[in-house]
Amino acid sequence: MSLIHVGSNDSFAITKEGRQAANLLLSAIEETDPEKARDDARQSSEIYTKIIPRENYGGEYSSLQWFDDYIAADAGKKAEFLQDPQVKFFFGKFSDNNYALLKEFLLRKYRMRDIGDEETKAGQERKIWIEDTMLFENPRRETWEHTSKFLALIKIKPGDKIADLGSGPGYYSFKFARKVGPTGKVYAIDTDADHLKWVEEAKVDMNIGNVQTIETDGRTLGLSNEAGKVDTVFLCSLYHNIYGMMTPPERDSLVGSIREGLKNNGRLYLADNGLVPQGTLPYHGPYVAKELIIGQMENYGFELVAQYQPIAQRYLLVFEKKPDKVPAKAKKKQRRRH
Repeated sequence: MSLIHVGSNDSFAITKEGRQAANLLLSAIEETDPEKARDDARQSSEIYTKIIPRENYGGEYSSLQWFDDYIAADAGKKAEFLQDPQVKFFFGKFSDNNYALLKEFLLRKYRMRDIGDEETKAGQERKIWIEDTMLFENPRRETWEHTSKFLALIKIKPGDKIADLGSGPGYYSFKFARKVGPTGKVYAIDTDADHLKWVEEAKVDMNIGNVQTIETDGRTLGLSNEAGKVDTVFLCSLYHNIYGMMTPPERDSLVGSIREGLKNNGRLYLADNGLVPQGTLPYHGPYVAKELIIGQMENYGFELVAQYQPIAQRYLLVFEKKPDKVPAKAKKKQRRRH
């Protein structure tokens, strides 16, 4: 119950039943007998149904269970799983070449078989990327995050420009794109080139033309002068890293850049993971007490205008950019002119 917890990159516990479910899913995607594959997938799904409520809030389990349920479904019902274009693109990536990416996730996560690069920097980075993509683009993210509740609280309209800072593979970016419409613009901003490559491929696949990717070093918002200022900046499950892992100069640079990139009275939305009441299953990974963020952002020139708790594990803070302070000497000159 510390005020902030960052933890490791791999923050999901590997339990006996979680490993059992993963092994059954691996068997299902490698099985050549369709009926045996469906049976393995059903057994795996049943285990997830039992363990999700007690050990994995917002982790990878619900995403893996989605694959189980797809494999176990009758041919006529499989299309229902892929009605959302974003989910369809995600599925295509993880199921291509006989589920090669899903299989790699299971092997790397649960060390079922050696791949060969597990102890190398490249292997660790590959593992983190696949795991993040599995989590962020989870087809059942709505079931645990209640994403629609957050979207309803984020006041953007057709024609707006919004910066999705720390966009990852674009889960929120594409939802914002539908809200701002063809006259609006969404900037998907991240430090991970592979996530931004995913966004570029997805927007072509879904024929979405109002999303632009920007790669940064994590110390600035990354908007060019041509892009101009935005109406809204959004961060989801990111500020705990900014608060806990950045040096003060790095944090000053990034938050200052966010402020500079916002229009006057522009809004900054921070969704992050918080402490939960005793007995409530916490979010799977990092968290930060919202009071720490509120105090810090006020010192950076933002005013808290609203705060919400759509789910016990995740809050939403809404800040407005305060007007720049006019220096005292400048005020005196203004009075003399009048």
